Amino acid sequence: MYETVLVPTDGSARSRAAARRAIDLAATYGATIQTLSVIDASDLGLWTSADVPVDRVQASLRDAAEMAVEEIDVLAAESDVPCETTVRIGVPHREILDAVAEAGADIVVMATHGRTGLEHALLGSTTERVVRLADVPVLTVRE
Repeated sequence: MYETVLVPTDGSARSRAAARRAIDLAATYGATIQTLSVIDASDLGLWTSADVPVDRVQASLRDAAEMAVEEIDVLAAESDVPCETTVRIGVPHREILDAVAEAGADIVVMATHGRTGLEHALLGSTTERVVRLADVPVLTVRE
């Protein structure tokens, strides 16, 4: 039923909870996990100033994103689920939707809210956009 499960992560506890659900799903169906962390391009502008070079900010954000996907990779390995990791820079929902198409993902499993904790009526803004625009099912997970 599922061959590829896309798991977006921002390194939050909520993302880890969603990843655990995705790993269980992948283990059940013999699927591969595609883990994605997106460095929000707008974050680059927020953290830069005349005193801090852009490349240093970008490296710091990339390190955090790499740690987030590696954490999911370790969780998947503990369950003998194959996992591939990717880090991108861009608009999160757009990068997630692009990754769905590129990976041929059958389903997206993601947290209802990310690390910002920004509460909309039911879903965080990135999750809401992915749910509305994805061509594949999206399983949202509450922590």
